[in-house]
Amino acid sequence: MTNSSRSKFIIFPLIATVCGFMLAFAAPQAVRADAVDDEIKGLIMQFHNASTTGDIDFMEFITSRSPDALALGTDTPEVFVGHDAIVAWWQGIFDFLASIGYENGGLPVVSPVNLQVGHRGAVAWAAEQAVWHFANGDVPFRLSLVFRKEHGNWKIIQQHFSIGVPNSELPI
Repeated sequence: MTNSSRSKFIIFPLIATVCGFMLAFAAPQAVRADAVDDEIKGLIMQFHNASTTGDIDFMEFITSRSPDALALGTDTPEVFVGHDAIVAWWQGIFDFLASIGYENGGLPVVSPVNLQVGHRGAVAWAAEQAVWHFANGDVPFRLSLVFRKEHGNWKIIQQHFSIGVPNSELPI
């Protein structure tokens, strides 16, 4: 057997083994990525359910305890930093809506559309469009959320609600 034949005899099985390992270890990562995205989507649905039913316990649970946690509402002064301030904001929303007749004080959210989710390591993010169904009309809104894995649980470290303003209405 020549050196060239011997090299081919060794290289081909080596390449096949390396390719086999690559396929074996790449597939589970893809499954894990889908599982994380599905977990985040499930938490977003729970978040909407909690905001619709006035579930302050869930809002307290899902909100990060980091002092850097941030919530931005649709109104200019609605900037809340830290777990306690964010939970108090949600409690204020629920109390106000209950005082004007909304069941459970919840924000009536119509199912979100265009939900986009991604993640890398211990951080995940989501963006979506949804609709609040108020007594006097529907209001489309946008929501972005940033999650961070804390002590084995995904927590919302940042939430930002916005209502789009057409560019034609900007004072340019």
